[in-house]
Amino acid sequence: MTSNRVLVTGGLGFIGSNLCRRLLSEQSDIELTIIDDLSGTVTDYSDLAPHAEIVIADQRTLNPFTARFDAVYHLASPVGSLGILGRTGQIASDIIDLASHAQSVAANAGASLLYVSSSEVYGRAGKHSEDIDMVVPPRRGARMEYALGKLTAEHVLYNKCAAQEVDLRMIRPFNCSGPGQSPGLGFVVPTFVSAALAGTPLPVHSNGKQRRAFCHVQDLASGILAVQAQGRAGALYNLGQPSGVVTIRGLAEFIVDRLGSKSKIVHIDPTEKFGPTWIEAFDKIPDISRAQAETGWAPLHDLESIVDDVADHLRRPTQGKDTDLTIATLANT
Repeated sequence: MTSNRVLVTGGLGFIGSNLCRRLLSEQSDIELTIIDDLSGTVTDYSDLAPHAEIVIADQRTLNPFTARFDAVYHLASPVGSLGILGRTGQIASDIIDLASHAQSVAANAGASLLYVSSSEVYGRAGKHSEDIDMVVPPRRGARMEYALGKLTAEHVLYNKCAAQEVDLRMIRPFNCSGPGQSPGLGFVVPTFVSAALAGTPLPVHSNGKQRRAFCHVQDLASGILAVQAQGRAGALYNLGQPSGVVTIRGLAEFIVDRLGSKSKIVHIDPTEKFGPTWIEAFDKIPDISRAQAETGWAPLHDLESIVDDVADHLRRPTQGKDTDLTIATLANT
């Protein structure tokens, strides 16, 4: 599928900016438009500016009846457990509204639509495939509203795109990290790496037995493009790195050892730090067999390369150019 006029919503964030770089490197004739309201984490995008039209605005200011694109990648969304804590009651509606608007842009332009959902929709611990029954756990809080908003948006998009014959694909990304992800927002890998480099304690939530499998952001970006190019219309795909499953405590130990740090590891009660409505993320391990079989994609990076790349980035004098524009955080995620 060749698309020349491409829109990426939320394209200045961590995942979005990496996706935009891949689009520019792989499509020489692309006309790329990035729209972002700067409400989340924004990385240094000076390298993108000469090669793309960058619009700093709420995505919903884009007129769906006049916008003309061949492909729309929709990443714009409320993010971050602290960032969304103060927005309870509107998180889900914002997610659905943004997704619906992106669909309207695609539908009116005759464009394809790729929606970036979330592994949070699974709502329970385990290794998750796309076809398992979805069970809503009896929990209340911002994280659950976020998860249900993402899941509802999937259904809304599927129904609208089927009715209007819009070429839709959806992905559910699992834990992602890499250079450019901000330690200032509490994301666990750069938070731990930053502490290890500084010789300060690494803060582990609760008992640290929460299990994660981390995917390099470059692998996630390549997976998104593989789904767009090779995935089935109307299908959704898990994207992540199922190898190298590690507990949060194990991750802290690995980073300290990998970087030769003398930092200590401390356990903290997240409810004392973030408040009584804090909900810890569940164990999240992706089953990526569908994406592998149908698109040929597979992650290439392991945890060692993720940690090394994050450490190299944080050691650079220019790393401070990454801009944290909210207090949004997904600590220990």
